[in-house]
Amino acid sequence: MPAKDDTDLSRKPTVQARPKARLTAVTIVASLLLVALVTTIVAVPVARSRNVAFYANGKPVIDEHVSAMIVDLPFDATSDYYKARVDLADPSNPKTQYLVAGLNTEAIQRLIVMHAQSDEALRLGIIVSPSAIDAAVETYVNDHASPGDATEIERLRSPDMRSYIQLWATSKAYEESLTKDTSVSPAEVREYFATWGWNYTDSAGRQLTFEQASARLAKDALANKKFQLILENRAQFLRKESSLVNGDTRYKQFMRWWDIMFGIQVPDSLEILKVGTGS
Repeated sequence: MPAKDDTDLSRKPTVQARPKARLTAVTIVASLLLVALVTTIVAVPVARSRNVAFYANGKPVIDEHVSAMIVDLPFDATSDYYKARVDLADPSNPKTQYLVAGLNTEAIQRLIVMHAQSDEALRLGIIVSPSAIDAAVETYVNDHASPGDATEIERLRSPDMRSYIQLWATSKAYEESLTKDTSVSPAEVREYFATWGWNYTDSAGRQLTFEQASARLAKDALANKKFQLILENRAQFLRKESSLVNGDTRYKQFMRWWDIMFGIQVPDSLEILKVGTGS
């Protein structure tokens, strides 16, 4: 009988230890799940904003759109950098660096304006049809890629680039609607000639009179008036929307914290984007 009692007593600690082992296991699993949950909460927004340049009125504007705009502005007659081929200039030249900085600023400003115009177009019921967007994409691809460059053609037809081209198309449709009823009076044509008459010459270089240049003047005066309306509309949108731009992202915040923690100099690309109104 004593031997039986000794055997029972020796088994008691093992039986009592099982609930503690289960509790420890549950605690470890719960801790791991909590860490995974927190990591997911932090990592997902960071990952999603990896390629976001800034937010315009809460909508993400991706880096690829900024890069595409920088490429396109030198071919846009309404741009301050029309025909400024910085890609062919010496990148180490201070003048080139100045132009690049200005081009980057205008690209950001134009995207802000285009998003605002797109919202306004939607409000006014100005819609670009899917078939028109398809045609715009094909035109863009033909203008920007060589026929045999399959990789570039695929990139230009990607959803991200399609949304960029759609933004251009919607902006153009909005601006055409804005100026469609514009006209010029005879007095405005004469005022235009008084300012730009020096630009009207014959084949020998002699300046034309108002009467001699009248065939072109009305058309040019109207185009100039429409151009000025468009510029003023863009400036108004930029002044209004700049306060709604968020130039910081979760990714930038995380990378700045990471660089500071490990003593790495924070590059300019991770700084908070600041947008000027150009006024």
